[in-house]
Amino acid sequence: MKIRTSLHRGLLVTGLVFGLGLCWAVPVVASNSPFRFEHAEPLNNLRLTPGARFDVSLARICAPGYSASVRNVPWSEKLSIYREYAITHRSSGEYEIDHLISLELGGSNATANLWPELNDHPRGYLNSKDILENRLHDLVCHRVMSLSVVQHEIATDWVMTYHEVFGSWPAGVSALRSVSGALNGAPTTTSTPTKVSLSNHGARVRIAALLRTVNPGAYETLSAYSSIARDTCVLSVVLPSGATSESGGLGSRQADQAGRITWTWKIGTRTKPGTAEATVRCRAGSVSGTFEVS
Repeated sequence: MKIRTSLHRGLLVTGLVFGLGLCWAVPVVASNSPFRFEHAEPLNNLRLTPGARFDVSLARICAPGYSASVRNVPWSEKLSIYREYAITHRSSGEYEIDHLISLELGGSNATANLWPELNDHPRGYLNSKDILENRLHDLVCHRVMSLSVVQHEIATDWVMTYHEVFGSWPAGVSALRSVSGALNGAPTTTSTPTKVSLSNHGARVRIAALLRTVNPGAYETLSAYSSIARDTCVLSVVLPSGATSESGGLGSRQADQAGRITWTWKIGTRTKPGTAEATVRCRAGSVSGTFEVS
């Protein structure tokens, strides 16, 4: 991104965002579908789902277990969201009722913050928007980006924000994008999967997100899942030079109740270009992945 560019652009809207209360209302783009389409992707209807947030502190959002403690969307509410978006038929796993501003970014359970997200990773742990939210949570909690700016950007155009954070469209977009009857013939898109080299040792630990390419001085993020709730895992990184990274963001951490754990660390400004290897070791097993420093 350029994170600085995004932050500068975001700061221009921060004054507008601050003090608007729990919701932002923006005129909906005309369409023959309740969804609006940007970058050939179905996004939230800005009238039905402008975004809503809790009045919650950054410290609480960044505390482990926060999202699970506030999640509360009954099935009846999910059904009403499907009706609002005119989705009368759907296959298993095709959609999920998503918090537009995710709970981990301070979003609320209000209907103004819920929409049917077309799932591009129906068999995976995380879909593309989840990966973005995890990354933004890390950046916010490391004070790299402002919470109010992030909330505004993900509510208005999360796909563009994905491009700004990761530099390319999400990996592994599923063919499900071409089968939804609710999209009324709107354009669809696919993408080439990100090539992340993985080596699993006992497939009980899985890497769910790892940036393919990162520049010296930038932040890398790795998210993994262990089959053991609250497992203790250690992340180590071997740099292209062969040296082991000593970044403060690495080392031992505890997974949450769902087995998810995320590390964010800075690539040193003098790191040589080439292939680096990240290895996660947990009680449940271990897994390795490679990424490029360029």
